[in-house]
Amino acid sequence: MTPPEFSKAFRHLRNGNSIDRSAILSAREWIINTARSAQGDPVVCGTAASIMLGTEWYDDDFTIELIRQPTCSGRPAEGSVTRRVDLDAADIVMIDGIKVTSPLRTAFDLLRIKPAWRALGYVSMLARAVEIDPKELLRYAQRQRHVRHVVQARELALLVDKRAESPPECWVAHLMFKAELPTPDVQIKVADESGWVFAKIDLGYEALRIGIEYDGEDFHSTPEQQAHDEERQAKLEELGWIIIRVDKKRLREDPFGVVVEINTALRARGAY
Repeated sequence: MTPPEFSKAFRHLRNGNSIDRSAILSAREWIINTARSAQGDPVVCGTAASIMLGTEWYDDDFTIELIRQPTCSGRPAEGSVTRRVDLDAADIVMIDGIKVTSPLRTAFDLLRIKPAWRALGYVSMLARAVEIDPKELLRYAQRQRHVRHVVQARELALLVDKRAESPPECWVAHLMFKAELPTPDVQIKVADESGWVFAKIDLGYEALRIGIEYDGEDFHSTPEQQAHDEERQAKLEELGWIIIRVDKKRLREDPFGVVVEINTALRARGAY
């Protein structure tokens, strides 16, 4: 095999090692191999860092971002984006032999992603995997100066909630925050007359019996699931709950309509 043929078939790693380009790697393995193949003693950051820290929510086409000190030289790793940032030692942890931004620094970086609702979803999911104190995150963001989108990070820090079970729940919560609606309860458990908990509502207002639920793509995916959901909905209505349903299309195309429906329910229940 000639050198050009070898380069086409294999990806070069650090220390003379190589890997077949057709090999299927997990996200974590891909990040580790990319970081090890980079020069300049890089630090994994952004979404890739959140994966190394244990988050289970990320886009399949995520970018591997690496940070190098401003004075470092050397070539970047193939398939990565490299930034030059002067990190403090406290902002770096070691995982599987590579440098990764700390949970706090990773959360701060993710909070600066646009749009804001997506950033909040990423960080709330990260908070389910590793301990992140929203107040400490806010203090960290307030100490940062001359950093892109730092204002957004400061605005979102206290909204990070590890109780959210999916990013879409965070997206709805962010919409409610921007509309200045009352802060909702999350993961509301609802019991029937016998005390059996038969439902857990994404977010809403427990005292007013107003529930807001995000319907994912698998909602009503089978006849059995549809029958179960209809029975659950009927029980909630029997107990006096108003259930407001939101899906991806509605959140994207008619966010104002969602706000109006929530506000109407609040007024009907005497919230104001």
